[in-house]
Amino acid sequence: MTDDTVWDPEWPHAFARGTVTRLRRAVVASIVAAVSWISFTLLYVAFWAHGFTLFQSIAVIVVSLVILFGTLTAVWASFGLRWAHRFD
Repeated sequence: MTDDTVWDPEWPHAFARGTVTRLRRAVVASIVAAVSWISFTLLYVAFWAHGFTLFQSIAVIVVSLVILFGTLTAVWASFGLRWAHRFD
């Protein structure tokens, strides 16, 4: 598949532009969320974890991972639900 097929004149241009824009936003949000989570985890372990037990530190990291997955699920679900009506 070449880049020419994406901008085929038979496709509605607004559909193609909107889809690419939404996909780009979802991918950027995923990358930013992953980098933010890794940064938070490294900063937490380096500076803030000293006053907590190992179990509490693991719990903080797991909770932050659950928040990350919840955020990414919301981002990708909103993108996917816009596609759902096209496959009915």
